[in-house]
Amino acid sequence: MRRLIMLLLTLGLSLQALAEHPLSGKLWRLSEQRFVSEAELFAQLPTDGWLMLGEQHDNPHHHQLQQRWIEQLSQRGQLGAVALEMARTDQQPLLDQALGQGEGISPDALDWNPGWSWELYGDLVRSALDHAPRVIAADLNREQQLSAYRQTSPQGDKGEAHANYMRRLLFDSHCGQLPRDSLEGMRQVQLARDRQMAASLAQADLTGRTGVMLTGTIHARHDLGIPLWLEVPVITVLLTSVQDGRHEPYDYLPESYPNAPAAADYLMFTEAITERDYCAELHSSRNTTESSGS
Repeated sequence: MRRLIMLLLTLGLSLQALAEHPLSGKLWRLSEQRFVSEAELFAQLPTDGWLMLGEQHDNPHHHQLQQRWIEQLSQRGQLGAVALEMARTDQQPLLDQALGQGEGISPDALDWNPGWSWELYGDLVRSALDHAPRVIAADLNREQQLSAYRQTSPQGDKGEAHANYMRRLLFDSHCGQLPRDSLEGMRQVQLARDRQMAASLAQADLTGRTGVMLTGTIHARHDLGIPLWLEVPVITVLLTSVQDGRHEPYDYLPESYPNAPAAADYLMFTEAITERDYCAELHSSRNTTESSGS
């Protein structure tokens, strides 16, 4: 019992330390290496362009911030369309029907993919439906992604340095468990999704306002994702969870490949969440599957 109490106290102190992290809630402009206010950012957003918000999908603090910014941009008269990585292009008619009716909308009414937790995304999607002039379903559907995986030659590429870096990212993000001969197919899916999402954004009529794209960090980056395929102005903000013992913005600068464009324009620091060890879960799942099959 004494050990349990000590463990809980230690955990509580750790979480309190993260909540009081000196970077949490601050916005860092990379080009000038200084903190700026959210009002400064909003004042410099491109008209007829996009604000990319690169999120950690399972961090509710990121979704709360995205919702707050959408509502503030709406109040300022700056909000154009809101685009969702989490919605497939075939869901567009359902999103169009739900526009202005977000408060009471259900995930079933949008044919929402349960892989994107409605508990995490529901309030954000409802707010977008109630505040944006349009909500865009930006991503490929499952069949289109499978087709991209099977492509043997790239339908557009960004050079070997980009390709090698993407293969490494994909391998590492899947805990080193992917067969290396599958990495090229996975890369093709990533490229196809970025091109499709860029095409969805390019077709949007922003009427002098700023669109907001909600997507994962890699898709939002200038050097890796959607902005590479867009010809309109883009500002990328990476929502960045603080880490204990890392108290300077320079500790969080994204790595990239040689001669790559800057990954982002801003880092927005947020509270962290208790990290799940997805690699341990994947390893345990594989062991269980192998044991049950033997």
